[in-house]
Amino acid sequence: MLSSSKIAFIWLAFIASCALTLSYQIMQPKLPIETNILALLPKDKQDPLAQKAFERVADNLSNKVVFLLQGDDKQRLLSAAEDFSAQLLDTKLFVKVQAKVDELQQRAWGKLYFPFRSQLLTESQKIRLKDNPEKQVEHVISQLYNPFSGVSGTELGSDPFLLFRDYLSEKNQQTAQFTLLNGFISTKYQGKTYIVIQADLLGDAYDTQLQSHIGNLIALEKTIENKFHVKLMHTGTLFYAAYGTQSAKSEISTIGIGSLLGIIFLLLWVYRSTLPLLLALLSIGCGLLVAFVVSVAVFGKVHLFSLVFGASLIGVSIDYAFHYLTERLKTPHNWDSQKALKHIFSAITLGLITSLMGYLGLLAAPFPGLQQLSLFSVIGLISAYLTVICCYPYFSKKPSTITPPKLMFFIQWLNLWHNPKLRLLLPLGLFVFALLGLTQVHFNDDIRQLQAMPVDLKEQEQQIKKITGVGEKQQLLLVKSNTEENLLIALETLDLKLKEWKKQGVISSYRSIHQFVPSLKTQRENYQLVQSLYIKEASLLQERLNFSAPVILNVPFSPFLIKDFLASPVSAPLGFLWLGNINQNIASIVILSDVKNKADILRYIEDNAALTSLDKADEISTIFGVYRVYISMLLGSAYLLICCLLLYRYTLKLACKVIIPPLIAGCVGLAITSVFGIPITIFNLLALLLILGIGIDYTLFFAELKKHADAPNTLLAITLSAITTVLSFGLLALSATAAIHGFGITVLSGIVVAWLLAPLAMPLKSKTENMKIEHEKTL
Repeated sequence: MLSSSKIAFIWLAFIASCALTLSYQIMQPKLPIETNILALLPKDKQDPLAQKAFERVADNLSNKVVFLLQGDDKQRLLSAAEDFSAQLLDTKLFVKVQAKVDELQQRAWGKLYFPFRSQLLTESQKIRLKDNPEKQVEHVISQLYNPFSGVSGTELGSDPFLLFRDYLSEKNQQTAQFTLLNGFISTKYQGKTYIVIQADLLGDAYDTQLQSHIGNLIALEKTIENKFHVKLMHTGTLFYAAYGTQSAKSEISTIGIGSLLGIIFLLLWVYRSTLPLLLALLSIGCGLLVAFVVSVAVFGKVHLFSLVFGASLIGVSIDYAFHYLTERLKTPHNWDSQKALKHIFSAITLGLITSLMGYLGLLAAPFPGLQQLSLFSVIGLISAYLTVICCYPYFSKKPSTITPPKLMFFIQWLNLWHNPKLRLLLPLGLFVFALLGLTQVHFNDDIRQLQAMPVDLKEQEQQIKKITGVGEKQQLLLVKSNTEENLLIALETLDLKLKEWKKQGVISSYRSIHQFVPSLKTQRENYQLVQSLYIKEASLLQERLNFSAPVILNVPFSPFLIKDFLASPVSAPLGFLWLGNINQNIASIVILSDVKNKADILRYIEDNAALTSLDKADEISTIFGVYRVYISMLLGSAYLLICCLLLYRYTLKLACKVIIPPLIAGCVGLAITSVFGIPITIFNLLALLLILGIGIDYTLFFAELKKHADAPNTLLAITLSAITTVLSFGLLALSATAAIHGFGITVLSGIVVAWLLAPLAMPLKSKTENMKIEHEKTL
């Protein structure tokens, strides 16, 4: 049999290897920490086409940042825009800055469309050419006599009916809110002039290393504002992602550091020695270290959600340490570290197994977020447990020299539990309260609860959307077909409904690729209308303009295809709408702005197989609802399995006494959460798993008592554990994120009740010798 020193050496060598692995993992160019909420979702539960479409659109939209500069002095505003745009690349955040529109860019639309000018018509032009083609001649005459029209002889030679001029003019009206100010894109809102600057990120908005350079940008913005006396606003996924990362890191620090400080204070106060402190920190550190390394090895990254939840495992893993250290404290004479471990081995092993029963079930969930959380929790608990088993006997061979604390309060509290009325009425009263509170339960799976929206960022975003006319509530529609031509026809058919919605006020505007590239069917129809115009009205136009040469259509039909549009620089801000071939489907995106009546849109989509709504928030919320039900079933299964284990080891009566306290604690936790008006989410159910894991530990240690005299020391260890957990989740309940706040409230109240009812499993003095517990039975 291996000695305690060899066992400790082997385990610490493994921990050292994990520490080296961690060093390698965090030294990589990108930290193995995931902040994107989408990473928590099950990809196999989503429509692959819709998923790829959303990813393509999300990549385009999330990796852009929009800036708005406003100033009362025009010259200062232009100087500020010039200076700011020139220095943006120096912030190490952006790969491209779009500030000015040069002459070539201004001419790009005309250059793209000119070869196809005879097959491009606006809706008003179509109506005129069909019903009153002669009016087009009158229109040309009026333009020629307009001194501000700028019609040249060259233009008349290539486009005598001025159809192309009117087509481009209408396209320009789609961005009429924007004008050029010394080459800068500008707009006016409530009498003030704004300059719009857009920048493309150097990497992913959720990349923590990229986010670390935001300080450079903020410093630059303040410098520009102070130097030129202008106001500067910004919006983009980058800022929300950075805020989420920072707040999550802050909460992790608060939870972790708060818990550690609490543990340090408790250990020094109770044990008055540095050895117990170091041993406790060793088990916690080993648990979190191994959990992190293994999770990164399996998943590639650890999500911040798993880290926040993992930080709370301190409250569970410290249980094992407290029971061992309390055992050492109470036996300063005849101390034997191996015998002490053997004395608590059954209790802490049962505690580990019951905790793992809840978390292992999550590992089978078809939900990456739950799988990672499960793996992190399971590995963390096992590692903390093994640290106690392998290292504590070796490092604590010497007995404690500290006089054990007086436990009069605990003795008095435990004596109260010998009163049959208290044993019946306290659990019953709490259960009745829980039932009343549970009547207030309401569920809300909205993922938006996970995002703590900073007021200043939200205000800037809303202001920028108002000024630029983008619209605050956007809806994405995915349109698919089997060929490019059929897809464009489908988009043109949808256009009729979009115009109807716009007229009814369901939406304020929309953007689709078909507005820039008509289908070949439409192009041929347009070309026929233009041909007919030339046949019917060419001679009249020649006569009215006194042309010596005949007016003829000398531009042959030439298909204008999507690839022509995408190859042009004008497609840069719009090209992402065309998704192309995805999973043997040709797909495109339509963006609806300022959606006022979403129900009407969804009803229309349900009746059209070619359409899919790309509302990721709703999709994720639906998935959260499905898995809330899944975790509810898993929680019930965990209770059932634990009951079977307890019935195997204990009598029915004692098994009930062990399981009832964590069951009531979970119900009270949900009830108090509901009484505070906090909606129940998947995270509150995860909190119930934690309450079960911790609460069952408390009752198991009482149930495993071999003699009643040990009860006060057991209560001391449980109290220390409960205080540590309450510190962790008391701080977590202060989170600015609603879902995490609710999670903290549930656990906080549940743990307090679990501690309160734990002595229910304690053997009564008069029955200690008659207990029907086979203490010598091994698991």
